[in-house]
Amino acid sequence: MKKSLLVVLLGILLATVSCASAQTEPVRVQEPTIAPTAEVVKNIVTKAPAEVESSGDPVKQGYDIFTGTGGCVACHKIENIPTAIGMVGPELTYIGTDSETRQPGVSAKDYLYESIREPQAFVPEGVERSVPNLMTAAITARLTEDEVNALVAFLLEQK
Repeated sequence: MKKSLLVVLLGILLATVSCASAQTEPVRVQEPTIAPTAEVVKNIVTKAPAEVESSGDPVKQGYDIFTGTGGCVACHKIENIPTAIGMVGPELTYIGTDSETRQPGVSAKDYLYESIREPQAFVPEGVERSVPNLMTAAITARLTEDEVNALVAFLLEQK
């Protein structure tokens, strides 16, 4: 009986020691990194915009700003623009129609202008954002009045 108890205890001890030595290195938690979208937004704020031509089609100018110097495509999606695949801001595919009823008593043009210049001034119920309060006035402060008006003209066409 003593011998079999000793064998069992020795087996348990051996199993415990083997399991302990078979352990791998401790699990390392990877430090979080800034998402690519956040880096794009940071660059949008710090890089100077290209000048908008004073003549020409404002809708085309707005498109160029939206897809280029404005960096809007980093956060916003518009279905018919392949580069506009952002997912942290509201989808703008039908914003030209939607903006007509977003804020009672405010024209679509004025609503869009305010949404660009002061994004937090009025956020309609039901407007989904993956990252609340990400768009701030600082992001669009570098845009000239002509650039904002061109963006508004472009967005009004999204129906």
